Amino acid sequence: MKAARGWVLALALLMAIVSVISGCGSKASNSEGSPSGKPSATSAGASSSDAGSGNPDVSTYRKLKVYTVGSFPQNDTKAVVAEINKYLKEKINAEIDFQGLPWSSWGEKMALAYQSGEQVDLTFAPNWADFANNVAKGAFLPLDGLLAKYGKGITDTLDPRFLDGGRVNGKIYAIPTNKEIGESHTIMFRKDIIDKYGFDVNSIHTLEDLEPWLQTIKEKEPGLAPIWLSGSGADTLGYFDKTRKSMEENFRYELVAGAPAAIVLDTKTDKMIVNTMESDAAIYRLKLYGDWFKKGYINQDAATTKTSAEDALKAGKTWMKFGSDKPDSDKEDSSATGIELVKLKGNDPEMSTASISNSMMAIGRTSVDPERTMMLLNLLHTDKHLVNLIDFGVEGRQYVKVEGKDNFIRLPDGIATRADTGWAPGIEWMFGNQTLTYLWEGESPDKWEKFKEYNNRAHKVKSFGFSFNTEPVKTEVSVISNIVKEYRPLLETGSLDVDKVLAEYNAKLKANGIEKIRAEAQKQYDEWKAKKA
Repeated sequence: MKAARGWVLALALLMAIVSVISGCGSKASNSEGSPSGKPSATSAGASSSDAGSGNPDVSTYRKLKVYTVGSFPQNDTKAVVAEINKYLKEKINAEIDFQGLPWSSWGEKMALAYQSGEQVDLTFAPNWADFANNVAKGAFLPLDGLLAKYGKGITDTLDPRFLDGGRVNGKIYAIPTNKEIGESHTIMFRKDIIDKYGFDVNSIHTLEDLEPWLQTIKEKEPGLAPIWLSGSGADTLGYFDKTRKSMEENFRYELVAGAPAAIVLDTKTDKMIVNTMESDAAIYRLKLYGDWFKKGYINQDAATTKTSAEDALKAGKTWMKFGSDKPDSDKEDSSATGIELVKLKGNDPEMSTASISNSMMAIGRTSVDPERTMMLLNLLHTDKHLVNLIDFGVEGRQYVKVEGKDNFIRLPDGIATRADTGWAPGIEWMFGNQTLTYLWEGESPDKWEKFKEYNNRAHKVKSFGFSFNTEPVKTEVSVISNIVKEYRPLLETGSLDVDKVLAEYNAKLKANGIEKIRAEAQKQYDEWKAKKA
């Protein structure tokens, strides 16, 4: 299962980054303590000591440049950021220059920012966006000292297993988001259509089990694509890689953190392999997509469209979307889309190097004030008011409190969806401590308790803790990544003759250094195992 998801996540944005880079305090308290109903500088979220340990000097005003990615631009960004800055000015005498970038250009713009020496104070830096390679190139600062001095709130609240996600060669270079520690993925469907045809989500155990549903939608709902794929984005069926073949093999192939998506670990042999050459499960899966495309189950423009499954769902072009199987994810996505959704059951969560590092924040080497930036990051892990302001916007403007349920929120009267509020960038999983966020009306009151149970169920994959350093083969990685980018939309959507495209793809991989990358990954993995022994 890890191998397919590696293709999904590693490829969505890695290529733009690689091509450019290769060329060159205590737990949060309730934030409603002030008489006005708005938190004061000393009462909100965390205590004053959460800005760091002791009494840090914040006498000098700082403007910190913060980068993230999401559904940007947002219509109400100016108003939301103004409220954030008003609050941060009181807390740590700083404001942020908020750089919310769209997914389509984020990878390239960040690679250029790191290369050019542009000011980068705090930035979203997940493992799947070439994190290890950026560390090797000096894009980020080591955080161990800063964390010890100004990050007590982080170390007090974050499961220590997460911190391994941001380590490279023993040093911490990024702080993961406090959220689910393992990963499992799913497909979600419109509940009204599920009910209309009497479909039972509990009856679906593999992708193949979906075929009768897809045939029904094709025949009886001609305006809806049974499956919506976006070859140019991250929407692929790898999000639910439960094929009969992969289950027969007990999901033996794992994503290799930091490596090109073509390289996976065969946990049965403990060898690095090229998945499209040596993994029967991967080849079977791609051929299944080709069969579905021929049958008309997949949108005909899948290889070229830039429209995500979620956007297609909201536009009435399909009845499904991809998502996480974490607790209440169907309720979260129902709220975000304004469409009631139900989801398939994914596998038990797997904890991998990728899962604990798939959402992290790093401090850039060009930061104007790393100490103040760590104070900001610490607040994001401890200050309830700040976290909800960034995630959900301004109370009374983007949401209102549910009467009698202080921790629950809903949309203001007359507003149909979060997108209509002017602030719905979809960044809740990126910033700080997710367990501090409000719950939307309809979500489970014990959602965060469910998260604890979910995290406790997460089991480690075999390669947990290993991350591939691409530096010794950076030239080959750059070339291979571009080949993967070229062929992925065709292979992952089944749009053309799968056997022909697969043969061409594998030939190009062989001719451009995939074996050298595989050998280097095996060497590093064997050395890593020897150190653990």
